[in-house]
Amino acid sequence: MKTSLYHRLRSIGAIGLFSLLLLALLPSCAKDTPDNKYRGENKIQLRLPDGSRSVLIAATSTSPIKVTVRLTSRRTDAVTLQLSLTGEAASSLTLSSKTLTIPAGQLEGEVVITPSAKAVTTQQQAKLSVTSTASGLMVEGDLTITISPFPVWTPTAAQQALIDGYRAKGIDLSTILGYHTVEGSVDWAGFTDYDYGTDIRSKATWRISGATMLVELSDRATADQPVLKFSYNALGLNDIYKKLWDGYTVDNLLYFYAEGRSSLEVMKAINWTRSSAETFNVVLDNVRVNASTGTLTFTGKRLSGMPATYPLREEESDSPIVVPFTYESSVWTRVMAKIAAEPTFKEMVETTEEMELYSILSNTGIDEDRTAEIEATEGHYVKPEGRIDLKKGTLSFTFPFHGHNSDYYSVVKVTSQQRK
Repeated sequence: MKTSLYHRLRSIGAIGLFSLLLLALLPSCAKDTPDNKYRGENKIQLRLPDGSRSVLIAATSTSPIKVTVRLTSRRTDAVTLQLSLTGEAASSLTLSSKTLTIPAGQLEGEVVITPSAKAVTTQQQAKLSVTSTASGLMVEGDLTITISPFPVWTPTAAQQALIDGYRAKGIDLSTILGYHTVEGSVDWAGFTDYDYGTDIRSKATWRISGATMLVELSDRATADQPVLKFSYNALGLNDIYKKLWDGYTVDNLLYFYAEGRSSLEVMKAINWTRSSAETFNVVLDNVRVNASTGTLTFTGKRLSGMPATYPLREEESDSPIVVPFTYESSVWTRVMAKIAAEPTFKEMVETTEEMELYSILSNTGIDEDRTAEIEATEGHYVKPEGRIDLKKGTLSFTFPFHGHNSDYYSVVKVTSQQRK
């Protein structure tokens, strides 16, 4: 159902928007103000957008990492630097240029490091170094990129006993368990009446190609009922669902940053910015296998999918039947740590409407068509369906979801194949 958020925010006047734009511009003006007189040794600094010299990224990340190469004082001559990436993770990273020139009188330049998804099972590191500089310049230190590995699943003794028991009944899950490659698409509805950031405003079809998903035997499995858990990148949706949530929040340049809202305070408190490198993992548990019909049952009440520690929990009666994903986010990890240290911080988070992560990404039931209820401009509802082929080692899913205030149901269609 459409909310009154749009109508409340339409009352923001030109002065408020001008103040917002001025606030956004201040950092870019302020960063070029160091005294241009030499004070001690002139140094070269490598900095990420948040000011740090280290970043942790997921093995599947392909998001560019912007690095500012900065002088502590201006020079009267141009400075040309040679840069290199070294270390075990260097083969997974591409440097935009190995040479950077900072013009005379300027303080900084920029290079970009682009990760390529790579199946690593142990943590790997790479260092960005300045290997050659103009005379008289010292390098403050290297910049470190750490790649977190894909999770590794090994069945417990109890789980292995269940797997052996299923095999004895003719249900061989060895063709399904482990890593899968996911292919498919998400038909995103977009918005007509709302402007939530440039990447998600318009309807679009986003491809999922070669995504890695990890399939485990769920702790919910019993001797009579095989149950699967997609513990990593469920249905290949990590990047797409992160794009959506970013579009509702940090990339939402109108509503999320509106004057008088607490969004900026929340962001500042946990050091969350549009350019900060954040992880996002989609998990789906309780996928029930019906081997005799080759079908999968995977829907349920949204509340059942939320972690018990999630602070913005709803009443069970208000929870629609959806695909009950859980979301593991580095942003929410910091939010929870902040709430633990300062319990009153929860009140600030609760007043930031777009922080309602679970409602934002799926706020309408999908057990039946509710097109009229959501005032949809088009239909696009499809019945949720899951299938399994134990001989081929494939899983397939089709389901709708309704993003907060979107025009109609968006549709996910994916197929995964076990990696041999």
